[in-house]
Amino acid sequence: MRDSDHELRPAFRDLFDAHAEALRRYARRLVRSRETAEDLVQDVFFRLWRGWEQVDTGAGIRAYLYVATRSRALNHLAHERAEDRAYTLAFPRGIVAEEPALPPEADRNLDVDDLSRAIEQVLDTMPPRQREVAALRLRHQLSTAEIAKRLGISPRTVEVHIARATKALREQLPALLASHQLPAKGPEQAVRR
Repeated sequence: MRDSDHELRPAFRDLFDAHAEALRRYARRLVRSRETAEDLVQDVFFRLWRGWEQVDTGAGIRAYLYVATRSRALNHLAHERAEDRAYTLAFPRGIVAEEPALPPEADRNLDVDDLSRAIEQVLDTMPPRQREVAALRLRHQLSTAEIAKRLGISPRTVEVHIARATKALREQLPALLASHQLPAKGPEQAVRR
């Protein structure tokens, strides 16, 4: 603990006591979670404490606290949205959701070879880079960061390709699998009807 901490502590405590509850209510309205609001306000005051010796506690401190709290809350919400997008890309509808990806009648006579051929058929319709990204995700189970590094492109570009590939798979797979109109891989693999 710094020597000056004992001198600074009462002023900081007074500031905290005067504003913390109102800031928690403000943050709670933004993030709609009591626990998250508490964490955000604690973080704002922690950061303030770390630079307390340089803080001007004059008339602008209240505005600073609200702006800092709002900024932390918006960053938190943006992070949550990014996590939701990543989850949606990683687990397309029907893979982890309760809603099946395929109609029940298509699922009955489906085997792994049919599914693999259908996926390959959809991949073949994609632009080359999108097909490459989708193949790395589907065949090799690489993360967004790993694909980006391997291909020398940004993670955001990988996410866009994965989103487009997922959309194409969602749109085309059910029809292909329901009709079983899949090309056989070789003479030994006949298409089942």
